[in-house]
Amino acid sequence: MSSRTPSPLAAWALLSLPLLLALGAFYGFLGSEDAINAHFSAWRPEHPAAVTALKLCTDWGNPAFYLVYAGILARGLMARRRDLTMMALGWLAAQLLVSLALERLLKTAIGRPRPDVGGPFRPWSLDAGHHSLPSGHTTEILVQTLPLALRAGAWLAPLGLGLVAGAMGASRVLLGWHHPTDVLAGWLLGSLGGALAHRLARRWT
Repeated sequence: MSSRTPSPLAAWALLSLPLLLALGAFYGFLGSEDAINAHFSAWRPEHPAAVTALKLCTDWGNPAFYLVYAGILARGLMARRRDLTMMALGWLAAQLLVSLALERLLKTAIGRPRPDVGGPFRPWSLDAGHHSLPSGHTTEILVQTLPLALRAGAWLAPLGLGLVAGAMGASRVLLGWHHPTDVLAGWLLGSLGGALAHRLARRWT
């Protein structure tokens, strides 16, 4: 491994850094989760342009990576690059197993209310208002970006991908759709999913 190439642990750390810094800032400057939710609830009506930009990020951030992996798959098939083909298929497998099946199971089983719903947990509720933990968008963005970060040949790529992942995770709190700990749980679950995607790609190659 070149000294200019980050180790897997370093790539994961760089990828995670912007999101963890954002969550730390929320707690450091605003205090408890209730205080964080109350602050951004008051902030949103006063900043409609920022809210619009955040919604654009949160609505289109994940789908943009569908195109990235579709491009990787097409390139792998056309160039007969098995490593690229398996990278795309490894991501797809992790996407289905972690971002879809496991994440949905956890949301339903835990039944945490979203910030604007409140009240007690309702395990096994089918109400979307009680599917707050973990954050699905954050889980998915980590499953999408971690395999790319782990293949990066330079230190800047994981950090750049981390800014994207951090913006996604922070947007979920800023828009009032998740508690900060939902996002933290999504980061952990998504990290496991991204590592699985990377491992499957290497195993199948």
